[in-house]
Amino acid sequence: MKLIFNKEDNNDITVKIQQGTVPVEFTYTEMIKQLLENNTIDDTDFGNLSEDEKKNLEDMLSKISDIFNEEELTETEDSEEAETE
Repeated sequence: MKLIFNKEDNNDITVKIQQGTVPVEFTYTEMIKQLLENNTIDDTDFGNLSEDEKKNLEDMLSKISDIFNEEELTETEDSEEAETE
């Protein structure tokens, strides 16, 4: 999944999410859909954000990815337990 961040003149931060090769307006449902299909957040474009903003977003994205990793591990463990019973 690729996210594209941009800081507007009024200091608002906007984000787009890449669907295939086309950047579209960010929605949480699209982000979750892409994370469920492939839990990778790569090639993030932080545009004109400051280093502090970039670091904060990287930390947040890492935590989001970790949540999906934990979910995958839980599903795998549940599946393995069901097979051994």
